[in-house]
Amino acid sequence: MSDIYCDCGSKPILVSGSDFKLYRWNKCRKCVDWNYAKSQGMSEPTFPTAMPQVFHDTKIELLHPKVQSALNWKPDGDKSGLIFHGTTGLGKTRGIWEIVRKMWLAEIQKDKILQYNFLTMRKLEAKISSSFANQTHEKEIDGLINVELLVLDDLGKERLTSRMATDLFAIIDERSIARRPTIISTNFTGSTLIDRFDAKDKETGVAMIRRLKDYYHIVGIT
Repeated sequence: MSDIYCDCGSKPILVSGSDFKLYRWNKCRKCVDWNYAKSQGMSEPTFPTAMPQVFHDTKIELLHPKVQSALNWKPDGDKSGLIFHGTTGLGKTRGIWEIVRKMWLAEIQKDKILQYNFLTMRKLEAKISSSFANQTHEKEIDGLINVELLVLDDLGKERLTSRMATDLFAIIDERSIARRPTIISTNFTGSTLIDRFDAKDKETGVAMIRRLKDYYHIVGIT
């Protein structure tokens, strides 16, 4: 997006095209003519570009009550993370995408773009694996530690090697200490997550669960 400015000198707004991609319009919020913008195929953004369209039609009233109660979650001091844990099919992922959308829209209203990374554990595993082949491992992990908002969907579904255990702990530990917002979904509880760690990585598992208990708002869904 180019650095253009409104005629009044203000920063122009971000608009959404029919492809859901973001574009920088040539007017600020005070000067924009939405009727004209819409005639050009532009509208106010409603969904993050990377949000799968299958989640665009989420009906809030059909989500589990505990998911609904957490949709307005925001990081609060040391409690910089959120965890949904419960069985499959209760709307955890839909709820998380709705939270991401709200946080993203709050930044759009300031004409900023929230930098976030939404990863299933399968994608995280593939990202870490390919980073060794590409010799970008440290850069990839630093990127996950430093991104404004990180979502890890289906924690516990990954193949938990010693390397994955170490990287997972580093990501969660450093983001927690830096108070960077992190949202996690899992079908496991703390004790069942620890059971997935090998004997040699048990200490890492215990330390990771401690971080989750200390720095995350935990929502159990049954």
